[in-house]
Amino acid sequence: MRSILPTLIISVFLAACGGGEEEAGTKVFKSMGSLQCTGGGVSLAALQGQLTAANVKVESAACGTDGVARATVCGADDGKIGIFEVSSSQAAAAATAGFAPLSNLPTAKTVPCT
Repeated sequence: MRSILPTLIISVFLAACGGGEEEAGTKVFKSMGSLQCTGGGVSLAALQGQLTAANVKVESAACGTDGVARATVCGADDGKIGIFEVSSSQAAAAATAGFAPLSNLPTAKTVPCT
């Protein structure tokens, strides 16, 4: 019993010093600006660079689509977006850099980057 007690006390103190809750993240997006048939636009890395330049730390990044059905027309928007998770406290800075909350786009989905 004596050898268990110090271990138990240390465990309790370490758990109490755990740093608390992590800040919740929020997902934001921005159009990649690519077009049907011709492609173009900006890369996921370039969009992430825009956030970094705005002093927004990116927790994760993914390619996506806005999920909106479109007629196939060469030269029209293809709906590709970059999706980024940032801390909730930096959402306003992301908005200033032109990124919108992903919650504004309920049809969006993550897709493999091509």
